Amino acid sequence: MTKNNPQQTALAMPAQNGQPVLHPDRPLSRGAKCSRCRAQAEIHLPSHHANFCPDCFLHFVRTAVVRGLKEMKFRPRPLLVAVSGGKDSLAVWDLLHYLGYETKGLHINLGIPDFSEASSRAVAAFASVRDLDWAEYSLQEVFGYSIPQVQRLLRGKTCSLCGQLKRALCNRLTIKEGFDTLVTGHNLDDEASRLLGNLVGKRLEHVHKQYPYLPSPHPRIPAKLKPLYRLEIKELLAYCQLRAITPVQETCSFARGATSRTFLQALEFLEGSMPGTKRSFLFAYLRDTKLKEQLGSWLDTHEQEEPSAEPEPKDGYGMCQECREPAYGQRCGICKLRERLQKKERIAPA
Repeated sequence: MTKNNPQQTALAMPAQNGQPVLHPDRPLSRGAKCSRCRAQAEIHLPSHHANFCPDCFLHFVRTAVVRGLKEMKFRPRPLLVAVSGGKDSLAVWDLLHYLGYETKGLHINLGIPDFSEASSRAVAAFASVRDLDWAEYSLQEVFGYSIPQVQRLLRGKTCSLCGQLKRALCNRLTIKEGFDTLVTGHNLDDEASRLLGNLVGKRLEHVHKQYPYLPSPHPRIPAKLKPLYRLEIKELLAYCQLRAITPVQETCSFARGATSRTFLQALEFLEGSMPGTKRSFLFAYLRDTKLKEQLGSWLDTHEQEEPSAEPEPKDGYGMCQECREPAYGQRCGICKLRERLQKKERIAPA
């Protein structure tokens, strides 16, 4: 683990696909009024049928986060923020810090050439300017393998395995750092595309658990909080530009082929013709408490009718016999994955 505090670097929000999200020098047409203060508007939000000036847009974003936390009935507490160096994680850290929450950043260096170094620099620059505390862990050190090594040995869906590793290790490192709640930067687009993917794949157990705040199910597993679930990607890009936040510009070489992108493209197609579709789709589920209850009852009945070969321990969790962390069986997923890698490493050609 390392803590970083580099010199301040220049901040400037770049264009997205060649087109900046916000044009400070080229606002909306003359006479376009801010929906809140009636000044000249510079940002148009089709899904809200609203225009905003920069100051009111920042107010809109912050209000969305505050409103979301209020709907979740979330009580303020110290928060550990998982920061990758991307726009979403830096934006949520900035917002929580602005709103007065006690925060600390957590960054996992994946060992991906160029990309991981650039990600660490982005987090360091952001934290340095705002005098925020953060900790960096190396995947190689805490797990024994970097993502390139995982890809070389298993040659499977590297993006999926990386996500599995990050989720599990963030849980463990949150507890190690002395926090009980982990914040992630998942936004409205992420959550809507995930919901669509789970419905299409009939992964109802994942649908049932999808909510922007999940309490801790075990003393060794932190609560999960997603404060950005009401905000879209484009809104967060504009927020970063106005707040002089520079996310990492390099792209991960292993991100190609992620199915979540396909589902997001499907939703974007509908959003182009019917602004607000993503929001309506996600919120219709999140606000339907009766549907969640029915789904939970169905899952309980389904599990009783078709018991698994290896029944889950009481309360769903046991203890991994190897690392002593929570596990459904005798060994956790991390130890199983490490064993697979070790076996492959023994038979792999030099």
